Amino acid sequence: MKLYPKGVGTESLAPDSSTGRINVAALSDHIKRLESAGIIKPRPQIRVADGDVTAMDELVRNDGFLFNILQSEYCYYEQRYKYAMKQFLTLATSRNNTDNDAAQLMLANTKTLNLRLNSVLEIMNYLAQSRVDKVNQNKVSINETNQSINDKLEKLKNNFNMMSSDDAIVRTQKASVQYTEEKNQYTTNQIALWLSLNVLAIGTIFYVYRS
Repeated sequence: MKLYPKGVGTESLAPDSSTGRINVAALSDHIKRLESAGIIKPRPQIRVADGDVTAMDELVRNDGFLFNILQSEYCYYEQRYKYAMKQFLTLATSRNNTDNDAAQLMLANTKTLNLRLNSVLEIMNYLAQSRVDKVNQNKVSINETNQSINDKLEKLKNNFNMMSSDDAIVRTQKASVQYTEEKNQYTTNQIALWLSLNVLAIGTIFYVYRS
C-alpha cells in the first residue's frame, strides 16, 4: 500500500489495548526520528537580543508549513481509508461466498490505513500540546482543534476494535441484515398504510355512488 511521500504516518505505532492511545514514549521517539530524518523540522530557538525576536518569522513559517503538510497527509489517508472501508463493507455483506477472501484482504488494508490515520492524528496532537506554552494566545483555537482530533481518534479506535475482532465480517453481515429487515418492515408498513387508504377511498366512492 503506497505511503504518503515523506509523511509521518505509520502502522508500527499501534494503540495500547487498555487506553486506545499510542504510548507517549513511543510517539516521542517516532517524532525524534522524523526530526532526525528532516521530515519534521525542529523549531528554531527564539533569541531575544536588544528587545528584538530574531527567529519569530522562521518559527511561524515552519509551523505553518508543517501544519499544511500534516493536513495534506491526513486527507490523503482519510480518502483511502473511506474507500477501503466502503469496499470492505460491500464485500463482507456480499451473498457470494467467493468474496470472503477479498473481504479479508480489504479488511487488512483498512486496518493499516486506520493505524496510519491514527498515528497522524496522534502526532498532530503531540506537536500541538508541545507548543501550548509558547502559543498561549491561541489556547482556545488549540483546544478546539485537539477536541476535534480526539473525536476523530475515538471513532478510529472504535472502528479498529471492530475490525480487529475475529468475527468482523460476521458482525458486519449481521448489521447489514438487521438494517435490511428494518428497511423491509418500514416498507411493509408504508404499503399497509396505502392499502388502508385505498380501501377507505374505494368505500367512500361506493357509498357516494349508492347514495
